[in-house]
Amino acid sequence: MQPRQLMLTALAIAGAAPVRAQDSLAPTVGDSILQSLVAEALQRNPTVAQRQAAVRAATLRIRPAGSLPDPMLTLGVMDLRLPDFEFNHSDFTELDAALSQEIPWPGTLGARSGVMRAAAAAARAEDSVVRRELTTAMAVAYYRLGYTVTALATLRQQGDLLQAAVQLSTTRYATGVAPQSDPLQAKLARDRLRSEAFAVESERVAAVAAVNALRSRAPGDSVAATVIDPAAVRAEATPQSDTDSLVALALATHPRLSARRATVDAATRTIQVERLGARPDFTVTLRYGYRPAFGGQFNLPDFFSASIGLRLPIWAGRKQNRLADAARADSTGAAAGLHDAELQLQREVTEMAARVQAAEQRLALLVDGVLPTARGTVESVVRSYQVGRAELLTLLSVEDARFRAELEAAEVAALYLTQLVMLRQLTAEEGRP
Repeated sequence: MQPRQLMLTALAIAGAAPVRAQDSLAPTVGDSILQSLVAEALQRNPTVAQRQAAVRAATLRIRPAGSLPDPMLTLGVMDLRLPDFEFNHSDFTELDAALSQEIPWPGTLGARSGVMRAAAAAARAEDSVVRRELTTAMAVAYYRLGYTVTALATLRQQGDLLQAAVQLSTTRYATGVAPQSDPLQAKLARDRLRSEAFAVESERVAAVAAVNALRSRAPGDSVAATVIDPAAVRAEATPQSDTDSLVALALATHPRLSARRATVDAATRTIQVERLGARPDFTVTLRYGYRPAFGGQFNLPDFFSASIGLRLPIWAGRKQNRLADAARADSTGAAAGLHDAELQLQREVTEMAARVQAAEQRLALLVDGVLPTARGTVESVVRSYQVGRAELLTLLSVEDARFRAELEAAEVAALYLTQLVMLRQLTAEEGRP
């Protein structure tokens, strides 16, 4: 094939349509590859396992917190006659067995259980937060990988085009038709493109490593990824709810706030625990005394005793009351933390909704306006070049503009898909991350 024909063929291939794969990336919810990667990450990621263990530990602490203290069994002997420790030579000798049980003030055990129950609720909410963050991180890495795959495919097409341009310009210069600057500039453009390809390839490797790290696999393990079709993403884009509705939904459902509310609840219940700690606890004691036959001849009666002890909180002003004040301070701080988390969540949802809308608008502009215009310009210059009315450098310039527009569209599509996942993780109902 002659260099001129090779050049025109490469232009026809590059400008006819964007890079496509047999199965291009579908938008978020319908993307089965992303769903499988997220499911694997949720199953294998050590951070999720850590949070699940924390939930189990917090749940197991609820019942012990509401249980009575262990009873105390005391065994003893008294009044053995010295120096030989004679057992039955005194009518005061006894074998004693005493059983005592501490009984906290009514409501104390329930308050302690309530604190642990709130802590378990906070642990479950934190587990949900970690799951949502992991889903978001996987989407970021996955769609970045999709963009790099798309960019590399586009760069390969553009590289074929520039290689053909180098051959054509070199032939034209050798025959004296074109100046020496034409092949030099074509080679410069080709080499710059190769430099970009090296950078994009490093991004692809980093994205693969990020995906594998999230699913607890070796960095070099293969990851299924296909090119992003901006037109398909544009076609599947749907209008989002208004920002106020999204903010209200996030405030009602996000587990980050559930964790904060549980922390406030735990701190508030701790106040009650400390206040009840200033009340007297009771100790019930039952005692049995066995008396052996005195001198082996006189059977003495055994004894039974019962008593109730009362703990006197006379130092409550220095202990329990101060602990209750500390719990109130914790509760106030937890409430402030909840308010701050609500403000942060509102800001994040508002910002992310604006970013999603901007990305959707940019994608629509690129797909519906910029790309058709760039392709039409390339076709026009190609026709002019075929009849000798356009220079090679002009053709390469408009083709480079089309190529850059293709890359920008793919990058914006990946950004839109990523931010859409992030917005959904901020506003999804619990149990549907």
